[in-house]
Amino acid sequence: MLPTLTWSNRQRSVQVDLGKVRDIVQAALPLCVKKPRKRGMVLPSEVEITLLGEAAIAKVHGEFLEDPTPTDVITFEHGEILIGVPIAAANARKFHHPVFHEVALCAIHGLLHLLGYDDLTEKERVIMHARQEEILKSATGGS
Repeated sequence: MLPTLTWSNRQRSVQVDLGKVRDIVQAALPLCVKKPRKRGMVLPSEVEITLLGEAAIAKVHGEFLEDPTPTDVITFEHGEILIGVPIAAANARKFHHPVFHEVALCAIHGLLHLLGYDDLTEKERVIMHARQEEILKSATGGS
């Protein structure tokens, strides 16, 4: 069974088409659960996705991961995904795609973390990034 995704936008610094993000992530959800990295891994029944500003994501990053710099996405194993929208927006500019695309990619990245994917080593990072790009491409119809 697929989890319920609960969305909250607690930032106002970057305009995001949350409808498009939700549509992409909802389409990506069955693709994510199809291939967990670790056998038997399943998503919690509810996943909470919160969009945060730069200061808020930096505070959480510092408090829980001992790195006070802002980041694009933080995932907690109980089913909470925090997305630093200003960082995602900067990445969107860097990679020449819309902000909603990058925010959706961050949410997919978080879902994959919940399914046992990791990006702490180069080998695992390559596997995870290839999987998230594959999922995003399928969820957006290849665009």
